[in-house]
Amino acid sequence: MMNLQEINVLIDGYNLELIKGTGIKTYGISLIKALACLGANTDILCSRYTNNTDSILDETLFFDIPKQTDSKLSLAKSMVFAASKQFYRAKKIPVSDFVIKQNSDLIFEYLSKSGEIFNLPDCFAIANNLYKRLGMNANINVPKKIDVWHATYPLPVQVNNAKRITTIHDLIPLKLPYTTLDDKSFFFNNIKKSIQDSQVIITVSENTKKDILDCFDIHPDKINVTYQPIIDQTLALTEKSEEEIYKQLKKFRIKYKKYILFVGAIEPKKNVGRLIDAYSGLDTDIQLVIVGKKAWLWEGEIGKLEAMFSSKFHTKVKLLEFVTRNDLLYLYKGALCFAFPSLYEGFGLPPLEAMAMGCPVITSNVSSLPEVCGDAALYVDPYDSIDIRKNLETLINNPHLQKQFSQAGKERVKLFSMENYVKKLYEAYTKVL
Repeated sequence: MMNLQEINVLIDGYNLELIKGTGIKTYGISLIKALACLGANTDILCSRYTNNTDSILDETLFFDIPKQTDSKLSLAKSMVFAASKQFYRAKKIPVSDFVIKQNSDLIFEYLSKSGEIFNLPDCFAIANNLYKRLGMNANINVPKKIDVWHATYPLPVQVNNAKRITTIHDLIPLKLPYTTLDDKSFFFNNIKKSIQDSQVIITVSENTKKDILDCFDIHPDKINVTYQPIIDQTLALTEKSEEEIYKQLKKFRIKYKKYILFVGAIEPKKNVGRLIDAYSGLDTDIQLVIVGKKAWLWEGEIGKLEAMFSSKFHTKVKLLEFVTRNDLLYLYKGALCFAFPSLYEGFGLPPLEAMAMGCPVITSNVSSLPEVCGDAALYVDPYDSIDIRKNLETLINNPHLQKQFSQAGKERVKLFSMENYVKKLYEAYTKVL
């Protein structure tokens, strides 16, 4: 029987505490739920501002809008920490019914029912500065015995007397350096140190495992591939009628099965620019709906819309910078197809989410995407906008193919169940316990 009862696991809040979601935040939520299935006591380490005096005020400040980290201040704190040579002490944050939570904070409330929230203001920024400047990890003391410190992202942080597991999602800053703003030297050295300091490395695909083996000195047996599960209320929406979905889509001024959907940050890696180029060559009334926040160099990806298209055509391309989770699922459900020509993905959750909703998927033939999507997607060369256009035309004009990929996608996502994820996660944890 698989269980981790009486095992205390501490995970980082590096992405979990962000107001708006990221793929790694979704991963963190899945991890918390999987550990709960295994019976582990799961706690979280955050870096939000609190005053460390009064419990009610600490709770209020913790759930306040996160403050922007002052880089000079965190650097000064890093130097003080380095000079002190003491463990940096985290403090438990109370979670009561006093503060009325936002939807984005509900994961903390969920977690507090079975575990505890520890907080150390700016601890991740301080740790990064400490490692950049002095090559030192930040050693953090938590007022509780921790068996496993699970960093959901490579962080130069050690937790007192805990075994360490680190999840490495991808090596995109090294593989596609021109698509990110990361400090490449810091990224490389931080990954290298995380590998050295961890008893187990978890990756979300065999493709990422291969990249790590190609780039770093590590034994293959130290890396466990767990993939990432499909969770959420996706299944609850699968039985909704066309009329119900139409009503939800009406507020976005889009029609059921009359649009191509893209979901992801608008940045060079996601390749939205070539998707727009491909779409501009289509002779169709089908809309293109882009769901994603504007990120680094977004202007180069979508800024050309005004220059390329007439005002009439401009109405056919709709940008939704942020939608609720529930609305996103309706958008998947109502789309004619999902187009995701990303240049590189460590895993690529959006295509699987689309498949779970019965939406046919067109995606890239590179990185982890063929591994994840299998025979349930139509593949394109992401560097060739003509190839993207031709495959969009093929799917748009072939209802039989749409149905085929819709059915194949629903079967494919069964491989990424929470049950399978829990089994793989347990295998990784037993290596350190």
